[in-house]
Amino acid sequence: MVSRFLILLSMLIAMPALADAPTRATLGINAAAGWALFKRPWISAPSSLRGGGGLGPLYDARSCESCHLGGGAGRVGEGAIGNGMVVRVGAADGAGDPVYGRQIQVLALPGFDPEADVTLQWGALHDLRTVTLDFKQMHYGAFAAQTHTGLRRAPALFGIGELESIPESEILDLAKHNGGRPSWLTDGNGQRRLGRFGWKATEAQISDQVEAAFQGDFGISSAGHPGAYGECTEAEHACRTAPGENMELPDAFRDRIVDFLRVLQQPDSRDETSAGFAVFHKIGCADCHATPTGKTGKRVAAYTDLLLHDLGSDLSDGIAEGDAKPSEWRTAPLWNIPEELEKGGLLHDGRARDVDEAVQWHGGEASRSRTAFNALSSNDRRRLGDFLLGR
Repeated sequence: MVSRFLILLSMLIAMPALADAPTRATLGINAAAGWALFKRPWISAPSSLRGGGGLGPLYDARSCESCHLGGGAGRVGEGAIGNGMVVRVGAADGAGDPVYGRQIQVLALPGFDPEADVTLQWGALHDLRTVTLDFKQMHYGAFAAQTHTGLRRAPALFGIGELESIPESEILDLAKHNGGRPSWLTDGNGQRRLGRFGWKATEAQISDQVEAAFQGDFGISSAGHPGAYGECTEAEHACRTAPGENMELPDAFRDRIVDFLRVLQQPDSRDETSAGFAVFHKIGCADCHATPTGKTGKRVAAYTDLLLHDLGSDLSDGIAEGDAKPSEWRTAPLWNIPEELEKGGLLHDGRARDVDEAVQWHGGEASRSRTAFNALSSNDRRRLGDFLLGR
């Protein structure tokens, strides 16, 4: 007898939305099922469809696709917190807020209050764009005194499988020779693992990133994040006592989404024979925005060492995550810059309106490169910009 799971997979694969899959020519059956799951809207529990419920009660999105349209980056909002952006909360010692946890959920199922109504206020500091968060209404009380808040933009997922293919030894070798430090995480079994995904390198594998997103963004439990209430704290009683299951995302569903993410094609490579690439090396960008070698022996031209670097107080939002201090960030890959600019900006919160602004925000360990960038001629700045934009 064919299992209910196989029947469900066949239904998902047959969904009309699959016709516009970004990598449809290369999708196998597992990745195709993952693409359908990536696009599907999740519903609340209880659900008659096995493995189809669990949304909320508090959440930020209903589907992966709503934040990562086609696998791409989230759109930076003009005033409201929209799909593709979330609000992180936490303290300098790594603790979450005792009431609001580690992420503000701005949506809720009928009968529940979302955690807060949040709007963005864009300002300026020395001709650079800044963003502050305005909490119009806090539905569960005030933040703790030590709590800080920060905006996070959903990154593009293209090429994420290539990042997973980089051996740990390569990353550690880059730390030894070029600086930066690895993000060491401890899993539920007490095993030390190397973080490489997320703005702060807080997840070790793509599957970990998927499970974390289902908990924080959807309020859906999984093997790695059990509990029917998502990220709700004990202070949010109605959410903690709502219907749900201890593990709402089946492992097989998670694995199919991972299969899809691993085949998302990386963007076109840049011209490393160009004058702009020479400038990139000259001012020291390539020390952190490196091109390590994957398991197949192929260079991964994402221009990241996947290490943590202290970028100074101007980029600190006071929140420590995983092994990363408030001012430390994982080196961001550079291969999705054109799309991220088209969707509103660069850096973790989209504040930088162009490459120049992004560089100006680089302090701390990157101060020397910023100084070298500012000393470039206008022609060399243009050449560097052309290289980074793939022109």
